[in-house]
Amino acid sequence: MSARVGLLVTGKCEEKALADSLGRIFPEARFEVLDRIESFTSADLRDVPDSEVPTTLEKFAKSIVAAVEDEPPDLVVAIDDLELVNASHPELVGRRVRDAVRWHLETHDWSSETMRLKVVDRVRKRCSFHLFAPMVEAYFFAEPEALGRAGATQPARLDATRPDLEDFLTDDPEFLQHPNVPHQQKRKSWAIPERARHPKHYLRFLCEPTNPLTDRYVETRGGAAALSHLAWGQVFAHADRVRLACSLFEDIADALSIDHPFPGESHPATASFKSARVLRNL
Repeated sequence: MSARVGLLVTGKCEEKALADSLGRIFPEARFEVLDRIESFTSADLRDVPDSEVPTTLEKFAKSIVAAVEDEPPDLVVAIDDLELVNASHPELVGRRVRDAVRWHLETHDWSSETMRLKVVDRVRKRCSFHLFAPMVEAYFFAEPEALGRAGATQPARLDATRPDLEDFLTDDPEFLQHPNVPHQQKRKSWAIPERARHPKHYLRFLCEPTNPLTDRYVETRGGAAALSHLAWGQVFAHADRVRLACSLFEDIADALSIDHPFPGESHPATASFKSARVLRNL
């Protein structure tokens, strides 16, 4: 019987298509989305004292633990986007998740000490946390066809001096020279300040360059089509430049006791496998 891998995701695109995307690379496992949970990375974690656990992070940690309390999958992987606001400190994000999970395990009202210890052991052996950086759309730019499936009508232009997709940067003058559009409550624009580092907004531009308020890119349609059939081999063509994604694939391969399909350098923020004490990788 194939291994069961449960996914906890924060994005609509991942909810719709990540299980299929990973399943194509790891046919040894059955991937399923357990839940779409609220992201905790939209705020800069440097602004939150270590003594505080934000409500969104508390819920995130609780969801990880709850996934292995009863009939647990063989592996539970929780994934969030790093987001630009936390892009400079993924190690801090990983540490805060580890600490929040530990805090929940210690303070939850368990039915017995035996049950608590059982779940602590399950979390340590079966649960992990990973990041897409700065968000899942960044990886689409490794495969032109993926951008087309997402709805792009013209080719992307990335800064040749920044080949790391997880350190995304475009120097497309059409995109960058458009006047900024004031914030609107009901409609988001791709013409925001500092948009050069924002892969989702650049993708929205590529879908409809003349309309900064375009709705042509839809995560559950174009995003899902791009991710479901994403050519991960092209993403990992320079594996040392997508280290957070490499950590995810290393974790899954290790759990399945198979070779890493795209060996490369993993990111220490989410690949502390040898020294992990709370989750598999943290």
